[in-house]
Amino acid sequence: MRARTDIRLAGAGGQGVAMAGKILAEAALMSGRFAAFSQVYGPESRGGASRSDVVISDSEIGFPLTQHLDVLVVLTPEAARKFAVNMDNGLVFVADEKAAGGGFPIVDASRSITGGVVATGVVALGVLEAVSSLVGVEALERAVVALAPKQHRDANLKALASGIEMGNSR
Repeated sequence: MRARTDIRLAGAGGQGVAMAGKILAEAALMSGRFAAFSQVYGPESRGGASRSDVVISDSEIGFPLTQHLDVLVVLTPEAARKFAVNMDNGLVFVADEKAAGGGFPIVDASRSITGGVVATGVVALGVLEAVSSLVGVEALERAVVALAPKQHRDANLKALASGIEMGNSR
């Protein structure tokens, strides 16, 4: 990765996309880097379009919004249609299998762990870390512990581990 890495996590409301962005930014800070987080979501809080952007840098971040994507994570077909159209060479691309052919069963893993899609973003973070070594597994685990609500902490740690295993298996 470059000294500055621009990351977009895109999916639907309720998939934990904003939480995943917060966790990734926190993990970057915990690993001694600089980070900026922003989120955008549609009018519906559940099911509408949602995305979070994270900028991670080795130095202070002058402009905190994504400029040139280095990493794209898509969790729904709509997100894939919207954001995966101009993919540059070298872009790290992680997708749910239903969002893009050849992707990972990210949503299904979340459903098997939590009974719903709320941990989908955290599963995706695990896959992303496995394929890119972006911030370190330990930093991601510490960020999950710091940010996930207590009653959902164990499920989120399982979701992260599931994603890491999934990413390492390919």
